[in-house]
Amino acid sequence: MAFGFLGRPAETRRREAASDGPQAARNARLEALTETMPGVPYEFRVGPDGEQSIAFIGDGATELLGLAPESDGFYERFVEHIPESHRGAFLRSVEEAVTTRSHWRHEVPFDRPDGERIWLLGSAEPDPQEKGASFRGLLLNITERIEEERRREQVIRRVTDAIVEVDAEWCFTLVNDQAEALYGMKEEHLLGRTLWDVFPRTKGTRFEEEYRRVMRSREPVRFEERFGGMGTWFDIQVYPNPDGGLAFYFDDVTKRKEREEQLREREELLRSITENVSEGIYRSTPEEGIVYANSAFVEMFGYESRDELRAADPSTFYADPAEREALYRQEDEQGGLDGVEVQFQRNDGSTFTGLLSTQQVDAPDGNQVYNDGAVTDITERKGRERRLEQTETLFQNAQDALFLIDVRQKDSAASFTYRRVNPVYERKFGYTEEDVRGRSPEEVFGAETAEFLEERLQACKRRREPLDYEEKIPLEEGMAYFRTRLAPVIVDGEVKQIVGTPRDITQRKRREQMLKSRRRKIEALYRATSGLLSVGTRDAVPGRIAEVLQEVFDFPLRHVGLVEGEMLVPKETVGEDLSRMPEPKAQPLSEDLVATRAIQAGEAVVVESTGGLENDLDYGTLSTLAGIPIGGHGAVVVGKEAGTFDALDLRLLEVLGGYGTLVLGRLEREKRLVQAREEAEEAAQLKSAMLANMSHEVRTPLMSMIGSADLLREDLREVDLEEAGLEGEPADMAEQIFRSGQRLRETLDSVLELSRLESGAYTLDDDSAYLDVVVREVAQELNLRAHEKGIQLEVGSPGASVEAGLDETAVRRIVRNLVENAIKFTPEGGKVQVRVEPEDEETALLAVEDTGVGIAEEAREDIFDAFKQESEGLGREYEGSGLGLSIVDRLTTVMGGTIEVESEKGTGTRFAVRLPR
Repeated sequence: MAFGFLGRPAETRRREAASDGPQAARNARLEALTETMPGVPYEFRVGPDGEQSIAFIGDGATELLGLAPESDGFYERFVEHIPESHRGAFLRSVEEAVTTRSHWRHEVPFDRPDGERIWLLGSAEPDPQEKGASFRGLLLNITERIEEERRREQVIRRVTDAIVEVDAEWCFTLVNDQAEALYGMKEEHLLGRTLWDVFPRTKGTRFEEEYRRVMRSREPVRFEERFGGMGTWFDIQVYPNPDGGLAFYFDDVTKRKEREEQLREREELLRSITENVSEGIYRSTPEEGIVYANSAFVEMFGYESRDELRAADPSTFYADPAEREALYRQEDEQGGLDGVEVQFQRNDGSTFTGLLSTQQVDAPDGNQVYNDGAVTDITERKGRERRLEQTETLFQNAQDALFLIDVRQKDSAASFTYRRVNPVYERKFGYTEEDVRGRSPEEVFGAETAEFLEERLQACKRRREPLDYEEKIPLEEGMAYFRTRLAPVIVDGEVKQIVGTPRDITQRKRREQMLKSRRRKIEALYRATSGLLSVGTRDAVPGRIAEVLQEVFDFPLRHVGLVEGEMLVPKETVGEDLSRMPEPKAQPLSEDLVATRAIQAGEAVVVESTGGLENDLDYGTLSTLAGIPIGGHGAVVVGKEAGTFDALDLRLLEVLGGYGTLVLGRLEREKRLVQAREEAEEAAQLKSAMLANMSHEVRTPLMSMIGSADLLREDLREVDLEEAGLEGEPADMAEQIFRSGQRLRETLDSVLELSRLESGAYTLDDDSAYLDVVVREVAQELNLRAHEKGIQLEVGSPGASVEAGLDETAVRRIVRNLVENAIKFTPEGGKVQVRVEPEDEETALLAVEDTGVGIAEEAREDIFDAFKQESEGLGREYEGSGLGLSIVDRLTTVMGGTIEVESEKGTGTRFAVRLPR
């Protein structure tokens, strides 16, 4: 207990204070102070175990409550004297004050032990200096005030309400005038009859329930209920009478209830509307902020609930708080806002654009002014506007021509009219947007072109997907080719518009036609030259070349001449109208002719004007000539009346000349070989002479073929073969020709070199060579080939330069052949190592080691023989001439060195070349 003196005389307490110390003295002062105050002071505490206790200061508690203020269980006895109908509210108010440590104030009836009911007003404040729950307060007797208020209310109600009274047996004892009018019955007809007899329909209703409760508890009650027997709503107050009966006060509130119902219906309707619209609706007041917001508003600003929204700072709803203040000023000046665009901010910090509209609304009682507002999220609309702006920009600045067609459905047929065209379309087709807007394709282009276009517009509408097609359109500069794409614009499931993109492919079509023509010529050339290669006599060669010219080319003049002594003799001449030019005659090689120029230059020669030739020949109507040498054997001449020669035609003519050179050279070599065979004393000399002669003679046409294939590859790279529909074949054919020519050239070089070595014609250079430098350079040249095959190529460092008095070209050939061989026979993921080092003062060691397939023991004896490989025949696994190691062996021998090989099948191979320093 807070105080240890309950109900003791003041003088006694003062004496005890002197001996009980400072706390007692403090309590005594408090008691002395409260003796002059109205009411009874008290202290209320809640112990650590939740036990509640109350202590009164002074002697007034017993007199007021009629209870002895004993310390044990006093609070529980105090609560028991509070009527049951008020006890719950009292305990809840105490619990709330204790929990929140807040001010407590409550009015409650109290039944004294002597049966008297009094009304108490309790108030208390928490003690901030106490750690536990401690309150100090005052208990006042307000019974007179409550009774006075009740009497005053009853007087007022007797004037305006219908009043009836019943005794303890429920018999009517009083019916006033208002009640007679309400019931439609006089008082004398009601007196003595029971309530249940007069109003049997109240049985089992809330009326009976509430009436009987008051009769039992003797506690007044007030409620509103509709009486079905009369179709009327009543505000009913029921009070217990001193004689044991009840007094009823009836107020007809039907009209008010109807108004309330109408108001509720209207509010529910408004709430239903606001909850089912996409706009955010809210109501606010300057004092409370937002008092209502619909679900759309809550969701729009990113909150979970209305309570969370209302608890937020309204300034956070704006991306720029300063804009909020400006809007308030504008709202005050104009009395509201109408569709103002505002940048709002959501709870997560993201922003959106909204249209804000507000107005001031007075409350029905006129005591409050509301600000009602609506926010429309226009972020998507703004996005659409931006996209439309971007679309318009793209439409106006597109590099391709664009047109937009409106699609209108009438009955079962669709009609098409132009809506828009962009500037590129205007420039390309010569029609402005004003020229075509609202007009049909037939009105713009005429019936023939329109029929073709409308068929495709119908197909695009029917398929509901993009459609591509090619078309020819006559323009002022001539016939043009276009590839057009039609794309449907679908709105609400219907094709409303079609966007067309005609792309000018005239140049591409011309390139395709050119490529097809070139392809036909190349194929025809290779077909035609098969017969040329099989010619067996020199005299038959010109005729066969003329046949190829006739089959592949369409030049007005096609002429073949061969060299005989010092004269160029015409052999075959084909012309579309030879009557307009003199018959060709033999001319000295010294004469200035396009043919003699080509023979002397060793390549194709073009003369743009026959007047530029210093001779007296009459070329008729021909103005442009081209001469293509057939080696030193003769020339092919072609002529045109105007224009220049296509580069491909010239290359193909050079290839044809190369074939002619090859055939004529072969025929001459065969003739010489027959003579040489008859005159040869040793078969080895015949073999070497034949190889050397053949190698030299084949190189000339071969280089022409390689150059032509390389140029063809470059031409094809400049053409989009996929767009032209020619992908694959021409490019592959040119690449195959080039690579095959390269391989053949390498083989001929090897044959020639081996031939020189075997014939003793190979001479060594005496200058010194740095072997380590040669090895690094060769490895660097072959590193890309190793990388493409997935092989690691390593070069060992000798630590110092290795100088030797050897032929650098021969050493380079040895290193290259060995490293190329190692790369060729090493599978992907393998390794090739090359190193050079001084073995002693007189010898340098070159070692090439790989992790390749290895060499079988039985094949090692033959690997240095010419044209020998471990795998031979048409089905051999690795390509090659079989001359590389033969050349390495012979070069090593020529330079006074030795070569050794160590190998294990499936593991790898090591070549060791020892050269004198």
